[in-house]
Amino acid sequence: MASFQFKMTGFPAANRDAVIQLVNESTGKTVERKPFLDGTLTVADLDDGYYQMKVVHPNLVNPIVQKRIRLFPQIPPTVVPIPIPETLFKDAPIRDVPDADLTPVQQAAATVKGQLGPIGSKTPGEAIKSADWNLLVNGVADLANAVAQLTQLVSPRGHDHPEIGEKIAEVQGNIRRFAEAFGKSLVELQREIETENLDRKVDNVLDAAEASQAIRDRVKGRINELKDMVQTDTTIFTNKLANAGSFLLTEINEMAVAKGDKAGEFLNTESVKNTIAVATQYSDTGAVTTTEQEISTYRKTTATGGSKLGTLVGAAKGGGGK
Repeated sequence: MASFQFKMTGFPAANRDAVIQLVNESTGKTVERKPFLDGTLTVADLDDGYYQMKVVHPNLVNPIVQKRIRLFPQIPPTVVPIPIPETLFKDAPIRDVPDADLTPVQQAAATVKGQLGPIGSKTPGEAIKSADWNLLVNGVADLANAVAQLTQLVSPRGHDHPEIGEKIAEVQGNIRRFAEAFGKSLVELQREIETENLDRKVDNVLDAAEASQAIRDRVKGRINELKDMVQTDTTIFTNKLANAGSFLLTEINEMAVAKGDKAGEFLNTESVKNTIAVATQYSDTGAVTTTEQEISTYRKTTATGGSKLGTLVGAAKGGGGK
């Protein structure tokens, strides 16, 4: 028997009410579990094979995620990350409140009017019979009941202003588009600063290692790949950045081995230590799903490796890169 380990990331508020459903394609057995508040869930004692996974939430009409996954026959659990875009739970359209149906009130008022018509033509001195009085009382009671119904149908809801609703929707759309464009440009600018700073750090490491041209081409090629992807989606770019961090750690380790007795001196070089710290941060953080998480990663690398703008300004004054 094997087990799945699920990890929901991206929007913690959705973890509380989300439900993960699993259907074994071979046996048809269905398993339904709720994750913990941190988004983790382990489902054990399952047959290995293919499963249909669906993540549902009561606030959404469609599933958050619906895909085919495979459970491998191994002792460690098969890890399944589940990114949840926060946008699924934001900017819900204004609820359309249907107009109140006033037809019953109108019909009641018309009926009372018709009932009281015959007794409305009394002449002075003409007797008012008990039947006439009872008809009047019943008519007033029916009319009062209709008015009471009217207050329940109309007063609590008020009246609609479609032109105001349209204008609010227009303003909201303009603000959303501006925020998306500004946020995207800010992230792209931060990525350019990050990759340029990483490029300078890598140059210093390669110089300290007296690396061969083949090693330089391999390492610099990976950095150039990052520079070419600054306009991609957050998940794609941060995944590439995490892979680049792991790659740099491996390359630095191989450079240290090649230094032989001077490996300790090489690894204790300030530029090498800074680069290792930044690459470790990339690798440990991994791929993220929101721009807030991505910006947070860059704040951590600034705290670890020092100011990035100062390095870039100094490089520009010195004539740029190599």
